[in-house]
Amino acid sequence: MKSVRTRFNHVFVISLLLVLSMLIVPFTSVSVSAAQEEPKINAMTYNVYLGADIFKVVEAAQTNPASVPYVVAEVYQTMLYTNFSARAEAIADEIAANKPQVVGLQEVETFYKQTPGDSLSDNPTPATDLVIDFYTVLDAALKARGMYYDAYNVTEADVEVPMIDPNSITGLSDVRMVDHDVILVRKGHAAWPVLADNYATNVGMDIGGAYIEFTRGYLGVDVDVKGYVFRFVSTHLEVRGAQDSVFRVVQSFQMQELIATLDWISLLDPKPIVMVGDFNSDSEDVPGWGLHPVYGWLPYTPPYMQAVDAGYLDAWLLQSKYDDGFTSGFDEDVNDPNATLSTRIDLVFVEPEDLLVDKVSCDVVGDEVSDMVPNPAGGSLWPSDHASVVAKLKFSGG
Repeated sequence: MKSVRTRFNHVFVISLLLVLSMLIVPFTSVSVSAAQEEPKINAMTYNVYLGADIFKVVEAAQTNPASVPYVVAEVYQTMLYTNFSARAEAIADEIAANKPQVVGLQEVETFYKQTPGDSLSDNPTPATDLVIDFYTVLDAALKARGMYYDAYNVTEADVEVPMIDPNSITGLSDVRMVDHDVILVRKGHAAWPVLADNYATNVGMDIGGAYIEFTRGYLGVDVDVKGYVFRFVSTHLEVRGAQDSVFRVVQSFQMQELIATLDWISLLDPKPIVMVGDFNSDSEDVPGWGLHPVYGWLPYTPPYMQAVDAGYLDAWLLQSKYDDGFTSGFDEDVNDPNATLSTRIDLVFVEPEDLLVDKVSCDVVGDEVSDMVPNPAGGSLWPSDHASVVAKLKFSGG
């Protein structure tokens, strides 16, 4: 059964402490000489794809709980098939080609396995045998291309479930997925974290005999780019779901929290904000009502609409010319060269503070057949089930 949990969020207290601590840190970029070039930033957002459709497991838990270990095994094999080590080469190529100063990454996973599994026992222990760490793999691919970045991350969902495994003496192993959002800041740019937290409202349910919460979150880093300090924020909101689903309510609550948190920090320490991520919402979404399992029918406002109403500018629409800009989504196996993208949910928002947006150039990358990479298991793979967005933003004023 789906449920939604909302915890007391200490983010405002934490944010206040972070801001106060920042105020006593000596800044090297407070004053800007008249001769300095106008402020600009090259930013990128990329959902790198966890490698399989985990909602197959969610559906199995709702319709046939006994099938969960079998479906988990199927999803796990798909994750191995969509080989992140191969896909990371393409993602690193795109980053190296565009040379962003800051990158927001979503679905940066770490997978662990435990054999035999004990997740169904009275005293389960977390799986710790590493299968793959997406960040380590991608970082190595970037360094091989001469691209060096500092990483900041927030840990989100930490999910462990049983799966059928004929190589286990009990017939079961456990697979554990730890989800992260990561911000990369190119070496040579001073940066300091200002926020990293999980959302207060998340979706959870019973899966494989255990309660699992699909925790999501956000993080922000202040980045000095040639004397100008930008607040770079990355997030991954809950999926849309049907128009009357609880998922729409949850993602709406999450966006409310993010905007309020940024408003609070900006009250004491204003900076131009570049907010990126997989928002699971686009400009076509409209308000509606979603069925909450506890509180019944609740109204919601889509995240995209909330951002625009709060004064954030959609960088894609600031261009003098633009196309549909679709970024999602290729199919689960990411191996069909004829697949097409159909929605624009990977977004770059700008809140320029006391600057004026002078020029914007955005590009969707990772959506051309030439971007596909060979799969050791056969065929080729798209870099992700999402395309990436690169935004070059030039401002005036300051």
